[in-house]
Formats: sequence, structure tokens, C-alpha cells
Amino acid sequence: MGDVQCPYCHHDQEVCHDDGEAYTEDEKHQMECYECEKSFVFYTCISFDYDPIKADCLNDGNHTYKPTHTHPVELTKMSCTQCDTRRQPTEMEMVQIISQRA
Repeated sequence: MGDVQCPYCHHDQEVCHDDGEAYTEDEKHQMECYECEKSFVFYTCISFDYDPIKADCLNDGNHTYKPTHTHPVELTKMSCTQCDTRRQPTEMEMVQIISQRA
């Protein structure tokens, strides 16, 4: 499936985005069909999709922290598995992290 269909022959077309072409909204963009070689115009419409995920830790729940995999290990942070909040590891957590990676 292409980006657009030719309005004449209905073949799928890939829009060329070299150098940022054809991204501007509210502007007619010109294109020639790869199949029938007729020229046509099209508009670009950019949309966003969002994927909501529960984060109980942000609603009076507890953060579940796991260490990041960082090199060197001394730069490791603790990251919440639900909301990605980060904090410095405690001294005891850092000892465990270093011993697990050794």
C-alpha cells in the first residue's frame, strides 16, 4: 500500500520526501503517477496517534524501580518500569548492581 493513489488510474504511489518535500500541510503538492504518467496534486495531513498505558505509580501507587543498563556502571540510574521516572540508586542498590554485573 502506497502513500496515495493516483486519482486517474488508482495505482498506489509513494510520495518522495527527499529534502523534506511534501510534508507541508495546507499546500498543494504536485506529483506525476509512476504508472499512467499523469500529473495530479495532493494535500498532506499529519496526524498523531497516542497509546495510553496505566501508570498506577502516579496515582498513589508505588514506583517499581529497576537499574538502567549503563556503561560505565557508575552512571546507572534507577528507572520506574511504569512511568520512566528516574532517580539515583541508593548505596545499597549500587553495591547490588555492581556485584550482579561483575
